[in-house]
Amino acid sequence: MIVTAFSKCLDRRRAARGFTLVEVAIAVFIIALLVGSILVPLQSQVEQRQISETQKALENIKEALIGYATTFGYLPCPDLMTGAGSNDGQEDVTGSNCTNAEGNMPWATLGRDGSDPWGNRYRYRVDTVFTNRATRFALTSAANIRMCTTSACTVDLTSTTAGNRAVAVIISHGKNGLGAINSRTNAANPAAVSADEQSNTNGTTTFVSRTITGPGIAAANEFDDIVIWVSKYTLYNRMVAAGKLP
Repeated sequence: MIVTAFSKCLDRRRAARGFTLVEVAIAVFIIALLVGSILVPLQSQVEQRQISETQKALENIKEALIGYATTFGYLPCPDLMTGAGSNDGQEDVTGSNCTNAEGNMPWATLGRDGSDPWGNRYRYRVDTVFTNRATRFALTSAANIRMCTTSACTVDLTSTTAGNRAVAVIISHGKNGLGAINSRTNAANPAAVSADEQSNTNGTTTFVSRTITGPGIAAANEFDDIVIWVSKYTLYNRMVAAGKLP
């Protein structure tokens, strides 16, 4: 009787003390697992939505560029990334042509949003044959921008014969933002690391568009740029339909 009463007393004291540290730790661990299982799919959904929004924005920018050309007879110039008059969204022109062939997409000139969902400027490269206000371009004009699936360009998306080279390319530097201009500070982000992303920032006329791959174990091959381009024939067809060519 006495032992039983004592045992019940101990049970009541344990209950009064509440959970032990081990029990609390187990509970926290279980909660963390549950929260993690919810947050990971949610994060993936957010990232996919940002990618979709960017792809749609790039399509709209492409249409705005073609619309500008059908109105004026030439493509707009880039907005400078650095120096006087840079990062204001207005195209920068010297004389009858572009100050630079590559820079920010001139969002104010085109009436578009100036940054992607990650808060960075869209990069814009244009063949200046197609931006010259004095000479204009014709059906015989050749384009010089090459689109590839890797920096080595073993697969040329704009054909090895250069028959369908791009006249302009627009790029979002994706979630990592490497090589982009930050739209809030107008400062350059850290440089791209992988060779494929470097091809989209090194100032040449060869650009890469391929499937997104995250850093992880393939950091050297990381690529999250989202790229769209205007082919020569796409522009020609729209210009002819608008009565601007030949």
